[in-house]
Amino acid sequence: MNLKKTFTKKRFGQHWLINEKVLEKIKETANLNKNDFLLEIGPGRGALTSRLLDSKMKGLHAVELDKDLIDLLTKKFSENEKFSLEQGDILKINFENSKYDFTKIVANIPYNISSPILEKFLGKLGEERKNNIKNIIFLMQKDVVDRIIAKEGNSNNGAISTRIKLISAVEKICDVPPSSFYPIPKVYSSLVVFKPLPLNLRLDFKLEKYIDNLLKITFSSRRKKIKNTLGSILSKDEIENIEINSGICFELRPQDLSIDQWINIAKLCIKINN
Repeated sequence: MNLKKTFTKKRFGQHWLINEKVLEKIKETANLNKNDFLLEIGPGRGALTSRLLDSKMKGLHAVELDKDLIDLLTKKFSENEKFSLEQGDILKINFENSKYDFTKIVANIPYNISSPILEKFLGKLGEERKNNIKNIIFLMQKDVVDRIIAKEGNSNNGAISTRIKLISAVEKICDVPPSSFYPIPKVYSSLVVFKPLPLNLRLDFKLEKYIDNLLKITFSSRRKKIKNTLGSILSKDEIENIEINSGICFELRPQDLSIDQWINIAKLCIKINN
């Protein structure tokens, strides 16, 4: 197929993945088995879908927003009993009472909806996740992935990194150059795997919510020292007390703190307020 004649729609953020090695890498990373039921978001013209279906699994359900691609995908995979297709916006579809019990998700997702898709399937701090997904394999914008995996002290470290690591294990597999797509995007991509934490490995929800609030307050002014941003919710004496008992220097900025330090601060704040 001559991809240069393939019509893509900018409003859908369509960039067809054409690199054979990357397509195979995604399949390898998904590591599908006979117990897996896969959700593929945005199958496009089915290049990745074809490879995924050539695996041992219960089934693959694809959700495609572009109505013009539905006929193409239906004809292409109509004889494969493991394949099912739904037209719609992944952010608006409610899977809570779905007949499909997905175990894994695979997607080359549009970069402009990365955050809401992650929130939909990983969940939020202080809330129980509403699915049984074990692995989420996403091809995402490299800059976003770098912010998610950034550690304390790194300028990329932000609220999103701490939030996601509190509810999921994250592993960056590899970077993918723009030339791997058509049309060629302006940015690099990264293949990343999220493994949502089971409930028994999550923090107490009250503690998670407090950490979430601390992240909102401090990272909204990330250039300021922690002692200055916390002044909006704590007195000067309370801040000094927490600094002493936590052993954390409040002259630091929020991107300098580790997850364990955020947990420690939140616990002491809750203790003071009780």
